[in-house]
Amino acid sequence: MKEVIEARAEALLSQQRRRLARVESLRGLELWRDELVERNALRNGAYGCPLGALANEIADHDEDTRKVIAAHFDAWLQLLTDAIEELKKRGVLIPSAEAHALATGLLAALQGGYLLAKTARDVRPMRVVLDMAIAQVRAYSTESNSA
Repeated sequence: MKEVIEARAEALLSQQRRRLARVESLRGLELWRDELVERNALRNGAYGCPLGALANEIADHDEDTRKVIAAHFDAWLQLLTDAIEELKKRGVLIPSAEAHALATGLLAALQGGYLLAKTARDVRPMRVVLDMAIAQVRAYSTESNSA
């Protein structure tokens, strides 16, 4: 089972690594969102998150496996945190923006969005929650008109 988790997690994190490394602006976060939502729309929201699905099915039954999944979520959270830190370095976000907190909000919105899209077979809820999380990031923008 751990080999399956490792393979799925590495495929997911590799894609996320490539996408999040290109985030240089708030528009970059929107493009990240668009890619996730569009990919999920291919099956009317039924895709879901492979890592989230494993966590939901296994985390309460096998502590060692739960830890492996948690480590992959931590890696994903770090990728998002790094993207927020990059926005701060570029002067897109104010220095006091808490990168880890904002990244946690993005990841939580994404996971909740996957679940809502999967149960509704509609990606609109996923887009809504990601838009809300990105709006929270945008609240820390250095631009006077960040809309």
